[in-house]
Parts: sequence; C-alpha cells; structure tokens
Amino acid sequence: MMVNTPAPDNASVHLMRSECLPQGASLSIESLLTLAAASPAAAAELAQQCVNAVDAVQLSADMETAIELLMRVTDVCAGTLGETHPATGALRCRLGDLLLAERRLEQARQQYEIVLAAHRPSVFGDSDAIARALSGLGDVLRTERKYVTALICLQRALRRQSEAHGVHPATAQTHTRLGALWFEQQRYATARFHFQEALAIREATLGSRDPATAQSLHNLGVTLAALGDLRSARVCLAQALAIREDRLGRTHLATAQSLEALSRVLADLGDDESAQYCLERAAALYREHSGDRRPVSATVAVQVNRRQRGGARWMNLLRREP
Repeated sequence: MMVNTPAPDNASVHLMRSECLPQGASLSIESLLTLAAASPAAAAELAQQCVNAVDAVQLSADMETAIELLMRVTDVCAGTLGETHPATGALRCRLGDLLLAERRLEQARQQYEIVLAAHRPSVFGDSDAIARALSGLGDVLRTERKYVTALICLQRALRRQSEAHGVHPATAQTHTRLGALWFEQQRYATARFHFQEALAIREATLGSRDPATAQSLHNLGVTLAALGDLRSARVCLAQALAIREDRLGRTHLATAQSLEALSRVLADLGDDESAQYCLERAAALYREHSGDRRPVSATVAVQVNRRQRGGARWMNLLRREP
C-alpha cells in the first residue's frame, strides 16, 4: 500500500537514509525509493538501514509519519527483493512491531502473517525472520487474550532465538512479551523470571542506561510489587525513572509512567510525601501529553488502587515499549 505523506520530521528522514549512496549524496525520499525499486542492492541496504533505525523512531513524537514512511519502504523493498529475502522479512517484522505499539492489531498481524507465509514452504526458512514474526504474532494474540495460542507462538519464537542468538535484543523482546502474558494471567513468579531474563540480556547487549533496559527494570519493579516485594520494587522503579529522565527527558510519557508506578509503591511503603511528589509530576505530564486526568492526590490514588486485589492493582502499569 503506497501512502502519500507530509514532509517528514528528523526521525523519519533518518529512517530513510541509506549508506549505499555515494559519500556526500543527498537524495530526497522519493529518489531513495526510486533507487531501491531499480536496484536490489540499494533495496537491501535501505531495508537494513530502516530496521536499524526503528528503535530511535519509536522514541520520536511522530510515530504516524514514521509508520507511513516505513510502509512505503516495505512495499518497494518487497517488490524488488521478494518476500523471502531476509531484509524484507526483517523490515516487515519491524513494521509490525511499530503497528503493534500503536495498537493497530490487524495491520500488525498482517505483517507477521506475510512473513510466516513466505517462509512456510521451506523447512529451512530464515529462522530469524520466522522467530520475529512468531514473537510479534504471539503478542497480538496476547493483546486479544488468546493466551494459549499466544503462548505457543512465543515459546516457539524463544526457542528459535535462543538457539540462533542466545543473548540478543530480539530474545529480550520475546522474554518481555512472555512476561506480559504471564502477568496478565496473574502468574507473577513466572512473569518475574521472563522480565529478569529480558533485563539481563538488555544490560549485556544494550547497556545499563538504555531506554529498553529501563523498560525491563520498570516491568520487573511492577511485578515485584504485585508479588508484595515493595522494597525491591522501589529500587527497580527508581532506577528505571533515573534512566528515562536521563535518556528520554523529564517530560517524556515514559517518565510519567515510571513516576506513577513509583508513587504507588512509595504510598504502600508509607512514604506519603514522596508518593505525592511523584504523583503530582506524573499527573502534570499526563495532562501535558494527552489531557489525561489522573488522581493528583496520593491518598486518593492509593484508595482507588486498593479497591482491586493482589497483583491486579498493578496491571495497568505494565509497559511493553521503552
């Protein structure tokens, strides 16, 4: 599907750059796409550049523009390279991940299913592309609460990724998705295992200050809170907040989410003053981003939170994106 788009922002321009161009070359997006349509080498390079740039694009404000541009790149590269080319599979999986992050479930599912269908005829198909597609499809199914089928997809993905890569960011992503699946079924100890695995992998591959590492710390902290280990939860959530403030900024939505989670833990620990401070900051940021009105009183927030029982109190604080 070809989509006409307005002038892109800086993150989207970065998404479209290709290192296969001559040094000093400066081509428009349309020129890059024309080059990719005519040259398999240029298409493969452009696809790889887009795959590598997605993590940065996910942190940009204009996700819609980035998705539309990535759709155009995917259509052109698939037409030039074919659906079985590894670069095409990687590109479709990344596009599926962006669509899934925006909760465009049917469009995300379509991208993952195209990859799986392309590799189905070959028993020895691209294991990495199949694993990524299975992982993404599993998370779509989890979102739809089709937990049994989701678990099958995610376990198959994890087995392939563990065999092929071991310690790799894609393996951490699947562990995160499995953690979310078990958390939603109130299997908090199993969820904790997967979030711990994701955290260890991200610290090893991305570093201790990466936003994805902060995501794993956040989810582990929320899970520890659901298990009743509030002091350990506070440590994890405080670390996640520090990373997000440093790497994403004090006004980022992810920072607000860390503040809200930390405020709940602090309130349960009896530190009402600190809880109130975190909650007021979170509420101001939510209003700034979307006009979302959350409780601005720590006391009210805790009362609302305690109407639910056990780990269900923490369900809406789980995060799957940095």
